[in-house]
This record gives sequence, structure tokens and C-alpha cells, in this order.
Amino acid sequence: MTVNRRPIRRSLFIGCAAFIAFMCLLFSSQAYYTYTKTLYSRYEEKLNNILNHIIGQVDQDDLYQCVITGEKSQKYDHFQQKLNLLVDEFNLFYLYSAFVRGKQLVNISSATSEAERARGEVDMPFLETTDAYPEEELKKYANATAKDEISYFEETSDWGAAYTACRPLVNSTGVHYGVLCADISIDALHKSVHRSVLNSIISTLGAGLLFVAILIFWLHRNVTGPILALEKSVRKFAEDSNSKAPEDLAFDAPDINTHNEVESLSTSILKMTEDIKVYVQDILEAKKSVKNAQEKAENMTMLAYKDALTHVGSKIAYDNAARALAQGITDGNVTEFGIAMIDLNNLKLINDSYGHANGNTYISGACHIICIIFRHSPVFRIGGDEFIAILKGDDYATRHELVEQARQKFFETENDNAKEPWERYSVAIGMAEYKAGDTVDTVFKRADEDMYQNKQNMKKSRT
Repeated sequence: MTVNRRPIRRSLFIGCAAFIAFMCLLFSSQAYYTYTKTLYSRYEEKLNNILNHIIGQVDQDDLYQCVITGEKSQKYDHFQQKLNLLVDEFNLFYLYSAFVRGKQLVNISSATSEAERARGEVDMPFLETTDAYPEEELKKYANATAKDEISYFEETSDWGAAYTACRPLVNSTGVHYGVLCADISIDALHKSVHRSVLNSIISTLGAGLLFVAILIFWLHRNVTGPILALEKSVRKFAEDSNSKAPEDLAFDAPDINTHNEVESLSTSILKMTEDIKVYVQDILEAKKSVKNAQEKAENMTMLAYKDALTHVGSKIAYDNAARALAQGITDGNVTEFGIAMIDLNNLKLINDSYGHANGNTYISGACHIICIIFRHSPVFRIGGDEFIAILKGDDYATRHELVEQARQKFFETENDNAKEPWERYSVAIGMAEYKAGDTVDTVFKRADEDMYQNKQNMKKSRT
């Protein structure tokens, strides 16, 4: 008896491990999505308030004139100072205003933090250009300039990851001439999210392991343990059944008191083994009867597929062969074959003049010649005086020579006056080949037409 390739305990452990992995993935994904969405919402709210506060204190018409003329104004200087104060006050990563020109980003104003000024850094020059931004980044700034609302996007630079909010700069006539941008570092956000996800995974893993441990313990006491004991007893009973007589078989039922379906199963198996011992002899007798019936059915099938007189294939056998050829054509497995149609001449004359016994001799003798000539092909008797050979392999390769050989052989027997009339076999033969687009029926019909033409030619040659 074969051993299970998937023991129930191993399947249980694999299932529990898959469940824990799924729950960890589910809860960690949920935690990541929820926590990230919350933090980004907070950042957007903070950046939105900062930008609105700055815009409320900026004379945008004056700033627009500065951009157009290229000359700073007193209000511009006040705007620059305001940015320098706010970048420290709100602990921003970067605070600046700019516009896109061609493939360059042009600075309007850029805040310098107190720490940067302490290191000797100065404000970025007014209208200074830079081509350090890739085209994808410039598109973001250009799109943000054209909008009437604040745009948000994330970017990564040599200074770290930042979340950027861009509000369009619009003068009193509605001209969008740049963007005011505030960047906030999100390195801490990523760390916080990763920490939150890790905590979620650890919590889920711990809870899952505890749940699985309790589940496995309960299943072992109430399900898997009793089932394994029952399986061991059943396997021993099955092994003994191969070597012991039915009356010597005994099922050693395990002591199962689970008060559930497993206990009911054990009781049912015990009753079943007792019934097996009672009825096994009848089953063996029935098996013998079935075997005899099968043998009879096989013999009847063989008779149905073989012609009783000539012992070649019957009409039923040909129909099956034709269906197989048709399926082969459909599947692309059959690309070449031929059909030879052979029709016996003078059979009715032989039967009427010399009796049906000699008529049968006439049929058998002609069939013997057909089988010898088409020795590599299956031959079928599909009617009283009609035979078919399905030409394959070597016979198909030499089909024309074989058909001519058959015609010559039957011409010789027909004209051998030394033989009895029922031994002077005469046939008409037609042959057709399978071509692309044909069906078995179309090949059959062409072979039949060729045979009929041959029969007509034979009649003409005798007149």
C-alpha cells in the first residue's frame, strides 16, 4: 500500500503557514496604506497652510514685474526675507519660487536657512537658471504653474527624499508666471512607515503563531490524531486482505472517543469490514461472472469488426478507421493517404449459376489476392462484392504501381480458362489520393468514381 505523498499533518502545517503569511501580508499592506495616507495628509495640510500664509503676504503684481523686468523691488527683498524666516520657523527642507523656461528652471527666490547662512551660504541669485533638473521634473513644475490649485509630488535628490507642494503664482490679470514651492523632508516618514509595518508584521505573526498552536493542539486531540490512528488500522486491514483468507481477516479498531464525526467514521468502518468478510466471496464470484461477460463481449466486438467470410475488416471497422482519419486530418496529424475501391465483377452470375458456396469461394479468393497486393494497408469488406484498402506508408508511396499490378493480376485470373469459373476472379479498381481541403468522404467518392470508370472501360473492351 502506498504511503501518502501529502501527510495530513504536513498539509496542516503548510496551510497554517500560508494563512499566517497571508495575514501578515494583508495587515502589513493595510498598515502601510493607512499610515502612509495619514502622514501624507498631515504633510499636505501643513504645506498648504504655509503656502497660503506666504501668498497672503506677497504682492504678486510687484513680483510679476520683477520677473518681467529682471529688477528687484523693495517688496521683493521683503519677500526674500520672509522666505528665509519661514524656512526655519516651519522646519522646511526647502522654500523657493521659480518658473520653467525651455529646459531650465529659473529661480525667483530661494530661502536660506539660519544654519546655511552660518556656513557662509547666501541667497540664490535672482533669475539664476539651472539645467540640473531632468525633463520629467520640469514637466511637474510646468504643470503645477498652469493649475489653479496646489500640486503635490515626491522627489528624491542628493539631499534626500522630499515631499513638494507647489502653488501657482498668478498676478491680478490671471497670468500664471511661476510657482511657490515648499519641500518637507520625508526620510522620517519612510522610517516611521517601515517601523509601523514591521510592528504590524510582528504583531500579526505573534498572534498567528499563538492561534495556530492552539488550533493544531485541538485538531490533534479531536481530528488528526484519531484520523491517523484510524488510517493505521485501515492500512493494516488492507495489507492483511492480500495474504489472508476472508474468514481470517480482522479489523483492529482504535479506541476513539471524540464524540464527533471521526468516532462515527471509526464505527462505520468497523461495520463495513464485517460486511466485507460476509460478502467478499460473493464479490469474487461476481468478479468471475463479470470477467466471463467481458470475454464474451470482447469476442462479440471482434466479430463485429471482422468480416466472417474473408476475415478482413468489416464495414463497422472501416467506419471507425474513416473517423480516425477524419480526426487526424482535423488535428493535422494525417497529411497523406489513399483509398483503393475494389468491386467484384460477375458475383451475381457465379451465385446464380454455380451456387452461393462457390460464390463465397469467389469472394474469398479475390480478397486473398487484394490482401497480398496491398499487404501494408488495412483491407475492409464494406459490401457483398465491395472492398476498400486504405493506402498508407509503402503502399501509398507505390500506389500507382500496386493498382496497376492488381489490375494485371485480376486480368490474368479472369482469362485463365484452365480454372473453374468461380476461380477466375474479375474486379474493377479505382483509386484516389487525399489532397489539402479534402475529407475522407470526398476521397472515397473520387475512388468510387474512378472504380466505376474502370468498370465501364472493362465493359467496352469486351464488346
